[in-house]
Amino acid sequence: MSQFCPLCGKTKPEEALFCDDCAKKIHAEYEVEIDSPSCRKETVNQKDAGLKDIAGKKGEPEPRLVAEPELATESGLKTEKTGPKKKKRVGVPLLFILVAALLVGAFFVYNATIRKNNLDRSGWDAALKENSVEGYLAYMNAHPRGIHFDEAQEGLRKLKSEESTAWERMKESDNITELRDFLDRHENSPYTPLVKSRLDSLIWAGALQTNTPESYADYITLTENGSIGGDYIAEAMKRYDLLSRPQTTDAATLDSICATIDGFFIALSALDHNGMIRYLAPTVYRFFNSGAATRERITGELLVTAAQTEGTTLKFTPDTESVQYEVTSNNYYKVNVPLRKSYLKDGAAEEVYGYITHIELDSLFQIVGIFETKPYPEAP
Repeated sequence: MSQFCPLCGKTKPEEALFCDDCAKKIHAEYEVEIDSPSCRKETVNQKDAGLKDIAGKKGEPEPRLVAEPELATESGLKTEKTGPKKKKRVGVPLLFILVAALLVGAFFVYNATIRKNNLDRSGWDAALKENSVEGYLAYMNAHPRGIHFDEAQEGLRKLKSEESTAWERMKESDNITELRDFLDRHENSPYTPLVKSRLDSLIWAGALQTNTPESYADYITLTENGSIGGDYIAEAMKRYDLLSRPQTTDAATLDSICATIDGFFIALSALDHNGMIRYLAPTVYRFFNSGAATRERITGELLVTAAQTEGTTLKFTPDTESVQYEVTSNNYYKVNVPLRKSYLKDGAAEEVYGYITHIELDSLFQIVGIFETKPYPEAP
């Protein structure tokens, strides 16, 4: 090995690579330890291009140096590369919070103004379309501070006034359709019970006038489905039973029964003494509201009564097509027949419907008992 330092040309120990001055300089500048000759055989990568320049100036081979495990950061030779640190994006969360706050605020504004106004408008439109007490009350309850509250209140007053006027007109009316229309329009009106009662009475009067099983069945049905109150339901069921009893009809028997009924009521209407005796049995155990009596006595009393009530003549019209009868154990016939009465009152003819006459005939088809079910207690 050369005795001269390859860097400066000075004399150096034969076993050393550099002279002491150059070795110190290398250590100071590059922090490379050159301790012993054994280090000469180890290969290290040169950390800086400046070392190559120094070696090149002397024309000597590049020295092989043993590198320290970690170079100091002050020398600027640290080989580990680190990228630039990313800045934290603190603006994104803040932007999100601001957007969320704006959305919440917009929702409350919409709910307090636009949505409220829309609900108010739709509620008012529905009330106008229905135009009923219930509709206006519904709007006023839902929107106590609504834009149209005063209009709804005025509409309510107007309808109430119309209800009162309508009831004054209808309480004397016989128009069933008009009464039903009122109930449809004013279901919760304070006049509803009165209108229903009036309607019930008119329908019952119609059933009495027709006086058939079908008319009473219709009244029963209307009561059961709630269309009317059914104040006369018990009487309707009784009459239906009287006029629709199942029976075995014999044509000859039915003709004989009808002949007696027609003949007797014609004679009674005319106060024909001989005619009445013809159709009465020798003894009648019940004649309308009186007890048992002979036929002569009965007809005599009728003539006296007619003379005392001059000017009032009753006419009896039985509906023989609707006769119902049954045969008893002693071969008598119990008959139910609808009847209409008419009479003069103050010079005007009056008719009363809804009588059912109950007649019992003996085997000779003579009347042994007769009474009636009146349409109402005060009926003549």
